[in-house]
Amino acid sequence: MNSEALVLHRRVKNLGQGALHCHEVELRLAEDGRHVLLSRYVERYRHDQAGLNAVQHYRVPVASVIRWMINHGELGNVP
Repeated sequence: MNSEALVLHRRVKNLGQGALHCHEVELRLAEDGRHVLLSRYVERYRHDQAGLNAVQHYRVPVASVIRWMINHGELGNVP
């Protein structure tokens, strides 16, 4: 199974004085092919201190995502 991720959002912000704030959200298909994984990563880095980071993972069955899209999506022609 391909484990490449689709990066939905990536931001690196310079906070000044050697400090950075990094935020990334990515989507990938799980190894079993039956779940979608959404991961959020946040890091605050400062050259004179240890970095602080947090990672959160959300796992949703693909069938639930498809049902949600059918129920909430708009009907229309695809170009």
